Amino acid sequence: MKDDYVKAILYAYPSLEAIGEAVGVSADNKAFLSYRDPHSAESVAEEILKEIVARRALSELSALVDTMLQHCTEEELFLFEYKYFRRKKILAERFSAFSLTCSERSYFRKQNRLLRKAADYFARNGWSQEKFLEETNGLFARVVSAIGEGREGAAHDLRRKRGLRYSSD
Repeated sequence: MKDDYVKAILYAYPSLEAIGEAVGVSADNKAFLSYRDPHSAESVAEEILKEIVARRALSELSALVDTMLQHCTEEELFLFEYKYFRRKKILAERFSAFSLTCSERSYFRKQNRLLRKAADYFARNGWSQEKFLEETNGLFARVVSAIGEGREGAAHDLRRKRGLRYSSD
């Protein structure tokens, strides 16, 4: 599916800033230790530049998701949090009283519509799968590939116990 990268972004969202900081530290370390690198100065500089671009891209993506979430309804925020972000503390605090009353089939339809909405938002803001993989220097290539192969569970922790209750159809 062409929107696999959107799922990867959403799964990684809670950690995007931390990943970006780690990539920035990696770029700094490569620059500081470049005198030891046996490769040409040009190739080392290109690698450092790729990491700097990846750091900027991760920061931009984090801000983009933040902006997108500001335009979401409470139900959409819950659906994002429940399926993609999986921050237990926020689910327990902010959404403890939230009740999603729908059938299991409706739940999956809502999730599909929400993913489509997110994909459209990223596309309108200039993000495609190619740009995402290129600008993040391939950091998420394996995740996107796993999602595309139907191994979405490899991209996130599986829940031991279902936290939703569905109404009857």
